[in-house]
Amino acid sequence: MAANNDESVVDHDFEKRVNGIAQSGFTALSIAAGSALGLFNTMATLGEAKTSTEIADAAGLKERYVREWLGAMAVARIVEVDLENDTFYLPPDRRKALCTTQGGGALAVLCEGIPRLSEVYKDVKECFNKDGPRGVPHSKYTLDPPFCDAMTSIRLGGKAPKYLTDDEEIKIILETSSVICEIGCGSGSALCLLARDFPQKEFHGVDLMEDCIAKAKSRAASMQLSNITFHLGDAVKSEEREDWRLKFDLVYCRDLVHDLSRPDLFLKGVKDILKDIGYFVMVEVASHSKLADNIDTPKTSFLYTSSLFRCLPMSLAGDGESMTLGALWGRERALEMLAEASFDCFHTQRFGIYDEAFYCRKLK
Repeated sequence: MAANNDESVVDHDFEKRVNGIAQSGFTALSIAAGSALGLFNTMATLGEAKTSTEIADAAGLKERYVREWLGAMAVARIVEVDLENDTFYLPPDRRKALCTTQGGGALAVLCEGIPRLSEVYKDVKECFNKDGPRGVPHSKYTLDPPFCDAMTSIRLGGKAPKYLTDDEEIKIILETSSVICEIGCGSGSALCLLARDFPQKEFHGVDLMEDCIAKAKSRAASMQLSNITFHLGDAVKSEEREDWRLKFDLVYCRDLVHDLSRPDLFLKGVKDILKDIGYFVMVEVASHSKLADNIDTPKTSFLYTSSLFRCLPMSLAGDGESMTLGALWGRERALEMLAEASFDCFHTQRFGIYDEAFYCRKLK
């Protein structure tokens, strides 16, 4: 069908679709607030229909704000409302999606990603301007560490990461004498679970964020783990980690490489800290390198937006050259860069709808 260039023609389906996107965005912000404030957890604990005052008191919050939030949730059919008795109820079949205390909460926590990105909205908008800043430093993303920690905890569900334990070749490394490092360990959720399950191995975690390393050390102490050490700083800069050369049997990272200004130098640095017979597992966003190959996958709209407001500006925040990969740099480009860094990627595996793991051997 030929394109219609008549400006008087209104595409009502398109307007309806965009309106739905906008309406859902506003509602998601209220879901995020309810998740962060523990309101869904409170309603699940109460179990039965309660008034806004009862819910607010149980949550330790102001009734007037809780009442307004309940209005948003009731209209959006997130919670049920008894209009005659002015009470509100969260049905059991919705609790797993919304409640972190009910063995889930992933969808509600996902909505918390909206305020997480919105806090740098003005900064990213200024980056668009030709005379604007290059990028946005990680220090401005104050909601990023707790959000990532919450999503990681939900994804792991108290178990060591499947992208390591489910691969037969990597599992052999975990079960034999080995030294293992996670780069970009955050608050140590994944690494501590590995250290718990493989107590005879030596684990190291490294991150650039001081608060994350402090939380990781506290987590390890609370779990009484003696086989794990957390380090603040850069894992692959030789002047910082001179004693790490040829140290590790296994190095892994998740959702890290695309955030870096120079991922090519990072991959070469990983090779330097691996033993001659060493393995590298890189987990990245499951996508393709060309827009044409992503365009029919609905979830990639969310991923491109996350990349626009977080990954891209973060990779450009430094003063030096940046490769600006973006979160959807894709498996084709990833395989190409791994080969350029002298890694043999012998296997790839999808995990869930967002992750793809690249399993690599170091080439001499």
